[in-house]
Amino acid sequence: MGLTKAQVARLSKAIDPSHVEKKQGLSYMAQHEVRAELTRIFGYGNWDSQVESMDLLYETELAKGMPQYPQKGDGRPYYVVAYRASVRLNIRDYQGEPVASFLEYHAEENAPLPNRGEAHAMAITSVESYALRRAALGLGDRLGLGLYNNGQIVPLVKGTLQLIDEDSPQYTAKPKEEGPAQTTARTASVDRLQAVVKGGEGA
Repeated sequence: MGLTKAQVARLSKAIDPSHVEKKQGLSYMAQHEVRAELTRIFGYGNWDSQVESMDLLYETELAKGMPQYPQKGDGRPYYVVAYRASVRLNIRDYQGEPVASFLEYHAEENAPLPNRGEAHAMAITSVESYALRRAALGLGDRLGLGLYNNGQIVPLVKGTLQLIDEDSPQYTAKPKEEGPAQTTARTASVDRLQAVVKGGEGA
């Protein structure tokens, strides 16, 4: 079955500005918004994320006076931990059949914390979140791809042949035999996509 026309159209839309947050001057889509949008588009049970690897890179115990030790620290040891993780995002259609799979990696260090266990928990949660968000970029603008274009929220993809190519199941059934008319239609579809990408048509 694959994705429906409505699903592709939703994925082609710009990211919701209310889903965009900033950290250290960089724009990003929060993990809970990514998960919510995946559920809105694909439905409950039709997507999942799997942590395929989680590796401890280092753990550093900070004493008072050392670099990174918090200015407001009370003299207790603080801990900085870094992990590297890979997360796979799997997408299925309404019938439960696989549609796409995206694997991405990220490495992340937590802010110094006085509790050793919490430092590990924070680093693991953070690196998994980042890797999932990176995997979701394979689904385009609605899941934050455009933010990598200097933090812009306008669509970067702008259009897809899935919606305007007459050979696409999201547009119409593929004709049994292709003649001059179908060849012309395909060329016109490609031309329309190029016009969309260049800003000649609406997204």
